[in-house]
Amino acid sequence: MSASGQLCAYCGRAPAHAGFSYCSRSCGRAASSGGGGGGPGGGGNTYGSYDQYDDDDDDPPAAGPNYNGYGGYGGGYGGGYDPTGGYNPTGGYDPNSGYDPNSGYDPYGNSTGGYGNQGYGWGAPPYQQPPAPVVDPTLCEHCFARPKHGTHKYCGRTCGQAAKNGVPPRQPPSSQMSTQPPSFPTPFGVPSKPCKIARCNRTEEYGSGYCSAAHRRQGVKDGLDPACLFCKDMPRDGPKSLFCGGKCSQSATNAAPILLEVPTSDPRFADGELNFSQPADRNFVFKTAWKHTSTPPKVAKVYKIILPQSLVDSYDTYKRNLEASGNFKARGMEAANERRRWHGTRRMCKIGDDSRNLNFCTNTQCSVCLILKNSYDVKFAAVGMFGKGIYTSATSSKSDTYTRGAAPGSPYKAMFLNRVAVGKGKILTSADNSLRAAPAGFDSVIANPGSGLNYDELIVYDNDAIRTSWLLLYDTK
Repeated sequence: MSASGQLCAYCGRAPAHAGFSYCSRSCGRAASSGGGGGGPGGGGNTYGSYDQYDDDDDDPPAAGPNYNGYGGYGGGYGGGYDPTGGYNPTGGYDPNSGYDPNSGYDPYGNSTGGYGNQGYGWGAPPYQQPPAPVVDPTLCEHCFARPKHGTHKYCGRTCGQAAKNGVPPRQPPSSQMSTQPPSFPTPFGVPSKPCKIARCNRTEEYGSGYCSAAHRRQGVKDGLDPACLFCKDMPRDGPKSLFCGGKCSQSATNAAPILLEVPTSDPRFADGELNFSQPADRNFVFKTAWKHTSTPPKVAKVYKIILPQSLVDSYDTYKRNLEASGNFKARGMEAANERRRWHGTRRMCKIGDDSRNLNFCTNTQCSVCLILKNSYDVKFAAVGMFGKGIYTSATSSKSDTYTRGAAPGSPYKAMFLNRVAVGKGKILTSADNSLRAAPAGFDSVIANPGSGLNYDELIVYDNDAIRTSWLLLYDTK
Protein backbone atom coordinates (compact mmCIF):
# COMPACT_ATOMS: atom_id res chain seq x y z
CA MET A 1 0.00 0.00 0.00
CA SER A 2 1.20 3.49 -0.77
CA ALA A 3 2.44 5.54 2.14
CA SER A 4 -0.32 8.04 1.58
CA GLY A 5 -3.04 5.38 1.72
CA GLN A 6 -4.13 6.29 -1.81
CA LEU A 7 -6.56 3.97 -3.56
CA CYS A 8 -6.04 2.63 -7.07
CA ALA A 9 -6.85 5.35 -9.64
CA TYR A 10 -8.65 2.79 -11.82
CA CYS A 11 -10.70 0.44 -9.69
CA GLY A 12 -10.88 2.66 -6.61
CA ARG A 13 -11.12 -0.41 -4.37
CA ALA A 14 -7.64 -1.75 -3.71
CA PRO A 15 -4.76 0.39 -2.36
CA ALA A 16 -2.36 1.71 -4.95
CA HIS A 17 1.03 -0.04 -5.16
CA ALA A 18 3.81 2.00 -3.53
CA GLY A 19 5.02 4.67 -5.93
CA PHE A 20 2.31 3.95 -8.48
CA SER A 21 -1.20 5.14 -9.20
CA TYR A 22 -2.66 1.66 -9.65
CA CYS A 23 -2.97 -1.43 -7.51
CA SER A 24 -1.80 -3.91 -10.16
CA ARG A 25 -0.68 -4.39 -13.74
CA SER A 26 -4.24 -5.31 -14.74
CA CYS A 27 -5.59 -1.95 -13.60
CA GLY A 28 -2.63 -0.18 -15.17
CA ARG A 29 -3.27 -1.86 -18.51
CA ALA A 30 -6.98 -1.13 -18.27
CA ALA A 31 -6.34 2.54 -17.60
CA SER A 32 -3.85 2.84 -20.46
CA SER A 33 -6.32 1.15 -22.85
CA GLY A 34 -8.93 3.81 -22.19
CA GLY A 35 -11.30 1.85 -19.94
CA GLY A 36 -13.24 3.87 -17.43
CA GLY A 37 -12.50 2.71 -13.92
CA GLY A 38 -14.85 1.62 -11.22
CA GLY A 39 -13.70 4.48 -8.99
CA PRO A 40 -15.07 5.17 -5.54
CA GLY A 41 -18.79 4.67 -6.05
CA GLY A 42 -18.08 4.50 -9.77
CA GLY A 43 -19.50 2.42 -12.56
CA GLY A 44 -21.84 0.38 -10.44
CA ASN A 45 -23.10 2.65 -7.71
CA THR A 46 -26.77 3.26 -7.32
CA TYR A 47 -27.55 6.91 -7.07
CA GLY A 48 -30.42 8.09 -4.93
CA SER A 49 -34.01 7.52 -5.83
CA TYR A 50 -35.95 9.11 -8.60
CA ASP A 51 -39.50 9.62 -7.55
CA GLN A 52 -42.46 11.19 -9.19
CA TYR A 53 -46.25 10.97 -9.18
CA ASP A 54 -46.28 7.26 -8.74
CA ASP A 55 -48.18 5.80 -5.84
CA ASP A 56 -51.12 3.63 -6.79
CA ASP A 57 -53.17 6.80 -7.00
CA ASP A 58 -50.41 8.66 -8.85
CA ASP A 59 -50.57 11.53 -6.43
CA PRO A 60 -47.61 13.80 -5.59
CA PRO A 61 -44.92 13.27 -4.62
CA ALA A 62 -44.80 9.87 -6.15
CA ALA A 63 -44.83 9.93 -10.65
CA GLY A 64 -43.25 6.67 -13.05
CA PRO A 65 -41.53 3.86 -11.58
CA ASN A 66 -39.39 4.55 -8.53
CA TYR A 67 -35.82 4.38 -9.75
CA ASN A 68 -33.90 3.42 -6.66
CA GLY A 69 -30.76 3.32 -8.71
CA TYR A 70 -29.62 0.97 -11.45
CA GLY A 71 -26.90 -1.61 -11.25
CA GLY A 72 -23.93 0.11 -12.84
CA TYR A 73 -21.72 -0.62 -15.80
CA GLY A 74 -18.14 -1.60 -15.16
CA GLY A 75 -15.56 0.77 -16.63
CA GLY A 76 -15.33 1.42 -20.33
CA TYR A 77 -14.90 -1.08 -23.12
CA GLY A 78 -13.79 -4.42 -21.80
CA GLY A 79 -15.25 -3.24 -18.50
CA GLY A 80 -17.77 -5.97 -17.83
CA TYR A 81 -21.42 -5.41 -16.98
CA ASP A 82 -22.27 -6.33 -13.43
CA PRO A 83 -26.07 -6.14 -12.82
CA THR A 84 -25.52 -6.05 -9.07
CA GLY A 85 -23.54 -2.84 -9.45
CA GLY A 86 -20.03 -1.95 -8.50
CA TYR A 87 -16.65 -3.14 -9.68
CA ASN A 88 -16.58 -6.84 -10.41
CA PRO A 89 -13.05 -8.15 -9.92
CA THR A 90 -13.89 -11.21 -11.99
CA GLY A 91 -15.52 -9.24 -14.73
CA GLY A 92 -13.81 -5.89 -15.06
CA TYR A 93 -10.85 -5.60 -17.40
CA ASP A 94 -9.56 -8.92 -18.69
CA PRO A 95 -6.45 -8.67 -20.90
CA ASN A 96 -7.32 -12.04 -22.40
CA SER A 97 -10.76 -11.02 -23.60
CA GLY A 98 -12.83 -7.99 -24.39
CA TYR A 99 -11.61 -6.53 -27.67
CA ASP A 100 -10.30 -9.37 -29.78
CA PRO A 101 -9.28 -8.52 -33.38
CA ASN A 102 -9.45 -12.18 -34.26
CA SER A 103 -13.05 -12.73 -33.30
CA GLY A 104 -16.44 -11.18 -33.50
CA TYR A 105 -18.92 -10.31 -30.80
CA ASP A 106 -19.45 -13.32 -28.57
CA PRO A 107 -22.67 -12.98 -26.54
CA TYR A 108 -21.71 -15.82 -24.22
CA GLY A 109 -18.80 -14.08 -22.59
CA ASN A 110 -16.10 -16.66 -23.35
CA SER A 111 -12.42 -15.90 -23.68
CA THR A 112 -12.79 -14.61 -27.24
CA GLY A 113 -15.00 -11.69 -26.34
CA GLY A 114 -18.58 -11.33 -25.17
CA TYR A 115 -19.68 -9.80 -21.92
CA GLY A 116 -20.33 -10.77 -18.31
CA ASN A 117 -17.25 -12.15 -16.60
CA GLN A 118 -15.06 -11.27 -19.55
CA GLY A 119 -16.16 -7.79 -20.59
CA TYR A 120 -17.73 -6.46 -23.77
CA GLY A 121 -16.02 -7.91 -26.81
CA TRP A 122 -15.63 -6.10 -30.12
CA GLY A 123 -14.09 -8.13 -32.90
CA ALA A 124 -14.10 -8.34 -36.67
CA PRO A 125 -15.42 -5.55 -38.92
CA PRO A 126 -17.35 -3.35 -38.55
CA TYR A 127 -16.06 -3.32 -34.97
CA GLN A 128 -12.34 -3.21 -35.54
CA GLN A 129 -12.07 -0.47 -32.93
CA PRO A 130 -14.40 0.32 -30.07
CA PRO A 131 -16.63 3.04 -31.52
CA ALA A 132 -16.93 6.37 -29.78
CA PRO A 133 -20.07 6.66 -27.65
CA VAL A 134 -22.94 8.48 -29.29
CA VAL A 135 -25.11 9.77 -26.50
CA ASP A 136 -28.46 11.51 -26.78
CA PRO A 137 -27.70 15.17 -25.85
CA THR A 138 -31.11 15.52 -24.18
CA LEU A 139 -30.18 12.99 -21.48
CA CYS A 140 -28.84 13.72 -18.01
CA GLU A 141 -25.04 13.90 -18.13
CA HIS A 142 -24.69 11.80 -14.99
CA CYS A 143 -27.11 8.87 -15.21
CA PHE A 144 -27.71 8.91 -19.00
CA ALA A 145 -31.14 7.43 -18.28
CA ARG A 146 -33.54 10.35 -17.86
CA PRO A 147 -34.09 13.66 -19.69
CA LYS A 148 -32.31 16.79 -18.51
CA HIS A 149 -34.34 19.10 -16.33
CA GLY A 150 -35.05 22.24 -18.35
CA THR A 151 -31.78 23.94 -19.30
CA HIS A 152 -29.76 22.06 -16.69
CA LYS A 153 -27.17 19.37 -17.36
CA TYR A 154 -28.82 16.86 -15.04
CA CYS A 155 -32.24 15.28 -14.62
CA GLY A 156 -32.68 16.34 -11.01
CA ARG A 157 -31.09 17.21 -7.72
CA THR A 158 -29.92 13.67 -7.00
CA CYS A 159 -27.71 13.46 -10.09
CA GLY A 160 -26.68 17.09 -9.76
CA GLN A 161 -25.53 16.58 -6.19
CA ALA A 162 -23.75 13.34 -7.10
CA ALA A 163 -21.83 15.13 -9.85
CA LYS A 164 -21.01 18.02 -7.50
CA ASN A 165 -19.66 15.54 -4.94
CA GLY A 166 -17.33 14.05 -7.55
CA VAL A 167 -19.22 10.80 -8.07
CA PRO A 168 -18.24 9.54 -11.55
CA PRO A 169 -21.09 9.45 -14.09
CA ARG A 170 -22.46 6.15 -15.26
CA GLN A 171 -21.31 4.81 -18.58
CA PRO A 172 -23.88 5.53 -21.34
CA PRO A 173 -26.04 2.49 -22.16
CA SER A 174 -24.26 0.09 -24.46
CA SER A 175 -27.01 0.36 -27.05
CA GLN A 176 -25.59 3.85 -27.75
CA MET A 177 -22.02 2.66 -28.32
CA SER A 178 -22.47 2.11 -32.04
CA THR A 179 -24.81 2.90 -34.88
CA GLN A 180 -25.40 -0.84 -35.30
CA PRO A 181 -25.07 -2.29 -31.80
CA PRO A 182 -25.51 -5.87 -30.73
CA SER A 183 -28.26 -6.50 -28.19
CA PHE A 184 -26.49 -5.44 -25.00
CA PRO A 185 -27.92 -5.39 -21.51
CA THR A 186 -29.70 -2.14 -20.75
CA PRO A 187 -29.38 -0.15 -17.50
CA PHE A 188 -32.25 -2.25 -16.20
CA GLY A 189 -30.14 -5.39 -16.40
CA VAL A 190 -32.17 -7.11 -19.14
CA PRO A 191 -31.40 -7.51 -22.84
CA SER A 192 -32.56 -4.74 -25.16
CA LYS A 193 -35.77 -5.41 -27.08
CA PRO A 194 -36.71 -4.34 -30.60
CA CYS A 195 -38.25 -0.90 -31.02
CA LYS A 196 -42.05 -1.10 -30.88
CA ILE A 197 -42.50 0.83 -34.12
CA ALA A 198 -43.29 -1.49 -37.01
CA ARG A 199 -40.51 -2.01 -39.54
CA CYS A 200 -37.93 -0.35 -37.28
CA ASN A 201 -34.92 -2.67 -36.98
CA ARG A 202 -33.23 -0.86 -34.08
CA THR A 203 -33.30 -1.78 -30.41
CA GLU A 204 -34.93 0.14 -27.57
CA GLU A 205 -33.17 2.79 -25.51
CA TYR A 206 -33.03 2.51 -21.72
CA GLY A 207 -35.83 -0.04 -21.56
CA SER A 208 -38.30 2.51 -22.97
CA GLY A 209 -39.60 0.26 -25.74
CA TYR A 210 -38.45 2.69 -28.42
CA CYS A 211 -35.17 3.43 -30.18
CA SER A 212 -35.45 7.22 -30.10
CA ALA A 213 -37.47 10.20 -28.90
CA ALA A 214 -39.04 10.48 -32.35
CA HIS A 215 -40.30 6.91 -32.17
CA ARG A 216 -41.54 7.41 -28.60
CA ARG A 217 -43.72 10.22 -29.94
CA GLN A 218 -44.81 8.02 -32.82
CA GLY A 219 -45.78 5.30 -30.37
CA VAL A 220 -48.20 7.73 -28.71
CA LYS A 221 -49.67 8.75 -32.08
CA ASP A 222 -50.09 5.09 -33.05
CA GLY A 223 -51.84 4.31 -29.76
CA LEU A 224 -49.12 1.92 -28.60
CA ASP A 225 -48.74 3.70 -25.25
CA PRO A 226 -50.82 6.30 -23.38
CA ALA A 227 -49.49 9.85 -23.51
CA CYS A 228 -48.11 11.90 -20.65
CA LEU A 229 -51.02 13.88 -19.21
CA PHE A 230 -49.00 17.10 -19.16
CA CYS A 231 -47.15 17.32 -22.50
CA LYS A 232 -49.52 14.90 -24.28
CA ASP A 233 -46.58 14.13 -26.58
CA MET A 234 -44.38 11.43 -25.05
CA PRO A 235 -45.33 8.04 -23.55
CA ARG A 236 -45.43 7.70 -19.78
CA ASP A 237 -42.35 6.44 -18.01
CA GLY A 238 -44.02 3.53 -16.26
CA PRO A 239 -47.27 1.59 -15.90
CA LYS A 240 -48.26 3.50 -12.74
CA SER A 241 -47.14 6.93 -13.84
CA LEU A 242 -49.15 9.64 -15.56
CA PHE A 243 -46.10 11.56 -16.82
CA CYS A 244 -43.26 10.99 -19.27
CA GLY A 245 -40.62 11.96 -16.74
CA GLY A 246 -39.46 14.29 -14.02
CA LYS A 247 -39.60 17.39 -16.18
CA CYS A 248 -43.33 17.12 -16.87
CA SER A 249 -44.22 16.01 -13.35
CA GLN A 250 -42.35 19.00 -11.93
CA SER A 251 -43.90 21.35 -14.48
CA ALA A 252 -47.34 20.12 -13.46
CA THR A 253 -46.58 20.75 -9.79
CA ASN A 254 -45.25 24.22 -10.61
CA ALA A 255 -48.53 25.03 -12.40
CA ALA A 256 -50.73 23.64 -9.60
CA PRO A 257 -53.52 23.65 -8.77
CA ILE A 258 -54.57 22.37 -12.19
CA LEU A 259 -56.76 19.74 -13.78
CA LEU A 260 -55.29 17.29 -16.31
CA GLU A 261 -57.81 15.47 -18.46
CA VAL A 262 -57.62 11.69 -18.66
CA PRO A 263 -58.59 10.65 -22.22
CA THR A 264 -61.41 8.15 -22.61
CA SER A 265 -58.92 5.88 -24.40
CA ASP A 266 -56.70 5.80 -21.31
CA PRO A 267 -56.37 2.41 -19.55
CA ARG A 268 -57.46 4.12 -16.32
CA PHE A 269 -60.70 5.28 -17.91
CA ALA A 270 -62.05 2.06 -19.38
CA ASP A 271 -65.85 1.82 -19.68
CA GLY A 272 -66.36 4.77 -17.37
CA GLU A 273 -64.39 3.14 -14.58
CA LEU A 274 -61.46 4.82 -12.87
CA ASN A 275 -59.08 1.89 -12.68
CA PHE A 276 -56.20 1.48 -10.25
CA SER A 277 -53.30 -0.94 -10.30
CA GLN A 278 -54.05 -2.55 -6.94
CA PRO A 279 -56.98 -5.02 -6.84
CA ALA A 280 -58.13 -3.69 -3.46
CA ASP A 281 -58.70 -0.26 -5.00
CA ARG A 282 -61.07 -1.56 -7.65
CA ASN A 283 -63.92 -1.71 -5.17
CA PHE A 284 -63.89 2.08 -5.10
CA VAL A 285 -64.45 2.82 -8.76
CA PHE A 286 -67.52 4.93 -9.46
CA LYS A 287 -69.83 2.34 -11.00
CA THR A 288 -68.91 -0.44 -8.59
CA ALA A 289 -69.49 1.85 -5.61
CA TRP A 290 -72.92 3.01 -6.82
CA LYS A 291 -75.60 1.38 -4.60
CA HIS A 292 -78.74 3.49 -4.66
CA THR A 293 -80.00 2.37 -8.07
CA SER A 294 -79.32 -0.63 -10.26
CA THR A 295 -78.00 1.47 -13.16
CA PRO A 296 -75.27 3.99 -12.30
CA PRO A 297 -74.93 7.12 -14.42
CA LYS A 298 -72.29 7.28 -17.13
CA VAL A 299 -68.98 8.94 -16.29
CA ALA A 300 -68.27 11.51 -19.00
CA LYS A 301 -65.01 13.14 -17.88
CA VAL A 302 -62.14 12.23 -15.57
CA TYR A 303 -59.51 14.73 -14.43
CA LYS A 304 -56.37 14.22 -12.42
CA ILE A 305 -56.03 16.97 -9.80
CA ILE A 306 -52.50 18.29 -9.37
CA LEU A 307 -52.03 19.95 -6.00
CA PRO A 308 -49.54 22.62 -4.94
CA GLN A 309 -46.50 21.15 -3.23
CA SER A 310 -47.41 22.86 0.05
CA LEU A 311 -50.67 20.89 0.26
CA VAL A 312 -48.86 17.67 -0.63
CA ASP A 313 -46.27 18.27 2.08
CA SER A 314 -48.77 19.10 4.82
CA TYR A 315 -50.81 15.98 4.03
CA ASP A 316 -47.69 13.82 4.05
CA THR A 317 -46.65 15.28 7.39
CA TYR A 318 -50.08 14.52 8.83
CA LYS A 319 -49.84 10.95 7.51
CA ARG A 320 -46.37 10.42 8.97
CA ASN A 321 -47.55 11.60 12.38
CA LEU A 322 -50.54 9.24 12.29
CA GLU A 323 -48.37 6.35 11.21
CA ALA A 324 -45.81 7.05 13.92
CA SER A 325 -48.49 6.93 16.59
CA GLY A 326 -50.61 4.10 15.17
CA ASN A 327 -48.11 1.82 13.40
CA PHE A 328 -50.75 0.81 10.85
CA LYS A 329 -48.41 -0.66 8.22
CA ALA A 330 -47.21 -3.27 10.70
CA ARG A 331 -50.82 -4.44 10.90
CA GLY A 332 -51.17 -4.87 7.16
CA MET A 333 -52.83 -1.51 6.44
CA GLU A 334 -51.76 1.40 4.31
CA ALA A 335 -49.60 4.01 6.05
CA ALA A 336 -51.83 6.11 8.35
CA ASN A 337 -54.69 3.75 7.39
CA GLU A 338 -55.18 5.78 4.22
CA ARG A 339 -58.35 5.15 2.21
CA ARG A 340 -60.03 6.47 -0.93
CA ARG A 341 -63.42 8.06 -0.43
CA TRP A 342 -65.95 10.01 -2.48
CA HIS A 343 -67.17 13.54 -1.80
CA GLY A 344 -70.05 15.12 -3.69
CA THR A 345 -70.60 18.87 -3.57
CA ARG A 346 -72.13 21.81 -5.41
CA ARG A 347 -70.81 22.99 -8.78
CA MET A 348 -72.00 26.39 -9.97
CA CYS A 349 -69.93 26.63 -13.17
CA LYS A 350 -69.08 24.52 -16.21
CA ILE A 351 -65.52 23.71 -15.26
CA GLY A 352 -64.52 20.41 -16.84
CA ASP A 353 -67.44 20.21 -19.27
CA ASP A 354 -64.75 20.16 -21.95
CA SER A 355 -60.96 20.41 -21.96
CA ARG A 356 -61.10 24.08 -22.99
CA ASN A 357 -62.91 25.05 -19.81
CA LEU A 358 -60.56 24.19 -16.96
CA ASN A 359 -60.21 27.56 -15.26
CA PHE A 360 -61.58 27.96 -11.74
CA CYS A 361 -64.54 30.26 -11.37
CA THR A 362 -64.87 33.08 -8.82
CA ASN A 363 -68.37 32.21 -7.62
CA THR A 364 -68.17 31.95 -3.83
CA GLN A 365 -71.03 29.42 -3.92
CA CYS A 366 -69.16 27.01 -6.21
CA SER A 367 -67.79 24.50 -3.74
CA VAL A 368 -66.05 22.50 -6.48
CA CYS A 369 -63.80 25.41 -7.49
CA LEU A 370 -63.21 26.47 -3.88
CA ILE A 371 -62.00 22.97 -3.00
CA LEU A 372 -59.89 22.74 -6.17
CA LYS A 373 -58.18 26.03 -5.39
CA ASN A 374 -57.75 25.72 -1.62
CA SER A 375 -58.50 22.12 -0.63
CA TYR A 376 -61.03 21.31 2.11
CA ASP A 377 -61.63 23.62 5.05
CA VAL A 378 -63.61 22.48 8.09
CA LYS A 379 -64.69 26.02 8.92
CA PHE A 380 -66.91 26.01 5.81
CA ALA A 381 -68.42 22.60 6.62
CA ALA A 382 -72.04 22.28 7.65
CA VAL A 383 -73.00 20.51 10.86
CA GLY A 384 -74.13 16.99 9.99
CA MET A 385 -75.17 13.88 11.86
CA PHE A 386 -71.65 13.52 13.25
CA GLY A 387 -70.88 17.14 13.88
CA LYS A 388 -68.88 19.72 11.96
CA GLY A 389 -66.41 17.83 9.81
CA ILE A 390 -65.53 16.82 6.25
CA TYR A 391 -67.81 13.98 5.13
CA THR A 392 -66.88 11.29 2.61
CA SER A 393 -68.19 7.84 1.69
CA ALA A 394 -67.08 4.61 0.04
CA THR A 395 -70.48 4.64 -1.70
CA SER A 396 -70.48 6.96 -4.70
CA SER A 397 -74.27 7.15 -4.81
CA LYS A 398 -74.27 8.32 -1.18
CA SER A 399 -71.96 11.20 -2.11
CA ASP A 400 -74.15 11.93 -5.13
CA THR A 401 -76.94 13.06 -2.79
CA TYR A 402 -74.78 16.07 -1.80
CA THR A 403 -74.09 17.34 -5.33
CA ARG A 404 -77.36 19.32 -5.49
CA GLY A 405 -77.83 18.65 -9.18
CA ALA A 406 -75.99 19.85 -12.25
CA ALA A 407 -74.58 23.34 -12.68
CA PRO A 408 -76.71 25.78 -14.67
CA GLY A 409 -76.34 24.97 -18.37
CA SER A 410 -74.26 21.84 -17.75
CA PRO A 411 -75.37 18.23 -18.31
CA TYR A 412 -73.02 16.94 -15.61
CA LYS A 413 -72.71 16.57 -11.86
CA ALA A 414 -69.28 16.58 -10.21
CA MET A 415 -67.70 14.33 -7.59
CA PHE A 416 -64.26 14.13 -6.01
CA LEU A 417 -62.34 10.96 -5.26
CA ASN A 418 -60.07 11.72 -2.31
CA ARG A 419 -57.24 10.32 -0.28
CA VAL A 420 -58.18 10.26 3.39
CA ALA A 421 -55.82 9.55 6.29
CA VAL A 422 -58.21 7.66 8.56
CA GLY A 423 -55.78 6.77 11.34
CA LYS A 424 -57.66 5.22 14.25
CA GLY A 425 -61.35 5.56 13.45
CA LYS A 426 -64.11 5.56 16.05
CA ILE A 427 -67.01 3.41 14.82
CA LEU A 428 -70.42 4.98 15.45
CA THR A 429 -73.87 3.76 14.40
CA SER A 430 -75.95 6.58 15.88
CA ALA A 431 -75.77 10.33 15.35
CA ASP A 432 -73.80 12.76 17.48
CA ASN A 433 -74.01 16.21 15.93
CA SER A 434 -72.13 17.80 18.83
CA LEU A 435 -68.77 16.56 17.55
CA ARG A 436 -66.22 19.18 16.49
CA ALA A 437 -63.27 16.78 16.60
CA ALA A 438 -62.81 13.03 16.63
CA PRO A 439 -63.58 11.41 20.00
CA ALA A 440 -60.65 11.33 22.43
CA GLY A 441 -58.07 8.73 21.45
CA PHE A 442 -59.28 8.59 17.83
CA ASP A 443 -58.44 10.38 14.58
CA SER A 444 -61.72 10.11 12.67
CA VAL A 445 -65.28 8.79 12.82
CA ILE A 446 -66.44 5.77 10.82
CA ALA A 447 -70.23 5.93 10.64
CA ASN A 448 -71.67 2.53 9.83
CA PRO A 449 -75.26 1.98 8.74
CA GLY A 450 -77.53 1.93 11.74
CA SER A 451 -80.02 4.23 13.39
CA GLY A 452 -80.95 6.83 10.79
CA LEU A 453 -78.01 5.99 8.47
CA ASN A 454 -78.42 3.73 5.46
CA TYR A 455 -74.94 3.98 3.93
CA ASP A 456 -71.43 4.39 5.27
CA GLU A 457 -69.72 7.71 5.97
CA LEU A 458 -66.20 8.66 7.01
CA ILE A 459 -65.71 11.97 8.79
CA VAL A 460 -62.43 13.79 9.49
CA TYR A 461 -62.09 17.00 11.46
CA ASP A 462 -58.62 18.16 10.41
CA ASN A 463 -58.00 19.92 7.08
CA ASP A 464 -54.76 17.99 6.53
CA ALA A 465 -56.47 14.60 6.87
CA ILE A 466 -57.88 14.73 3.32
CA ARG A 467 -56.74 15.71 -0.16
CA THR A 468 -58.51 15.65 -3.51
CA SER A 469 -57.11 13.26 -6.08
CA TRP A 470 -59.54 12.96 -9.01
CA LEU A 471 -62.53 14.91 -10.31
CA LEU A 472 -65.27 12.99 -12.14
CA LEU A 473 -68.10 14.51 -14.16
CA TYR A 474 -71.07 12.25 -14.81
CA ASP A 475 -74.46 12.38 -16.44
CA THR A 476 -77.45 13.62 -14.49
CA LYS A 477 -79.73 10.99 -16.04
